[in-house]
Amino acid sequence: MMFSRAGFWFWTVILLGAAIRIYLIVFTEGTFDAVLWEGHSRSVLERGMIGCYHVDGSANHPPFISEIEALLLRLSDATGIPYRIFLRAPFALLDAGCAFLLLMLLAATPRQFVGAACYWLSPLAIILSAYHGNVDSAVGFFLLLSVWLLSKEKMVMAAAALGISLWIKLPGVLAIPALALFVQGWRRRLWFLALVGIVGVVGYFPTLIQDAHVIYRNVFAYRAQNLHTTTGVSTWGPRVLLFSVLASPNKWPTVTRAPILFFLAHGWQIGLTLALLLSWLRRSRRSAVELGATIAINYLIICALSDGFSFQYFAWSLPLWFLLPAWFWAPAVFLASAYVYSLYWFLCGNGWLLGQWDFVGHPLWPPFILWIRNAAYLVFFVSAVWFLLSEIWQARKRKERAVL
Repeated sequence: MMFSRAGFWFWTVILLGAAIRIYLIVFTEGTFDAVLWEGHSRSVLERGMIGCYHVDGSANHPPFISEIEALLLRLSDATGIPYRIFLRAPFALLDAGCAFLLLMLLAATPRQFVGAACYWLSPLAIILSAYHGNVDSAVGFFLLLSVWLLSKEKMVMAAAALGISLWIKLPGVLAIPALALFVQGWRRRLWFLALVGIVGVVGYFPTLIQDAHVIYRNVFAYRAQNLHTTTGVSTWGPRVLLFSVLASPNKWPTVTRAPILFFLAHGWQIGLTLALLLSWLRRSRRSAVELGATIAINYLIICALSDGFSFQYFAWSLPLWFLLPAWFWAPAVFLASAYVYSLYWFLCGNGWLLGQWDFVGHPLWPPFILWIRNAAYLVFFVSAVWFLLSEIWQARKRKERAVL
């Protein structure tokens, strides 16, 4: 079949995806996150890393990536090239690395080139890596890299890759249980965990020695907040299901308000608990694709249940979606891409994403965007429930067969 090999169509997709990313990096401004990063980087240059953490409570990224971004700002000042270009270009390159790793991981399947091509050309991957202006794309890259290295029985390198990811952003820790359970033998698992921890901590020196408290307060204790407009329009999360799909808040019976508030406050802990359960139930899946699928489902559960999840966090697991069945990733990628692109179009005022991305200035969203948001969230929520219940059912059947 034409799509089972890398023919003209594949290289056309690669060139097109690269061209769109270059356009976004060079000509667009990015979201408000790009502005925040420039402010943080300027603060690091002027006050030092510790001073920046003390002055700016919103500086919640690890010291390593903060120092790197400060160096890029210094380079921007010296060359006159806008900082937004230096900020986004490295993560667009990591996105190319994700496409390459997908090619490697899907090599034994007929969807090798289709999967990598669909990822590389998906608007969601393009926007989050080359337009948005944050570091979340690095999480997906390092998770894929760790999965691939484990598939090659390179445990030390896999642990090092995951540890390095913690120098950039912390959500990679959510994949540690699945990766550790993939390693055979408890002694090797403990070595794997120790190596991840050692490499991870190295990236926080010498700042950690100078002021461990401020590192804990700004970085480790940071909790994402629900992102919503000034009129209460939520970007994502259980509020979409509870208050938009089912009923508006004022229509819920009084008796349900306390449980709903509890769920919204503790959804991420519930999601984390269920993700740990899923990692344990899928511990016998021994292929790299199945390992990547386990990690993808874990993030899917967190994504569906956490009230602090926002659209840029899709980048944490987006490459891993393509290791799941097509019945999930095809509608998930389509709807999430349609939602994010149409929203950014609305916030920028044009389909080329030129001009200022103005979230605060658009408190009310068109019904079309809300419909797409609701549909996308429902796909994620229902899929998360389905994957979890399926694994519980299969575990029960395995137990029944073992008894017989």
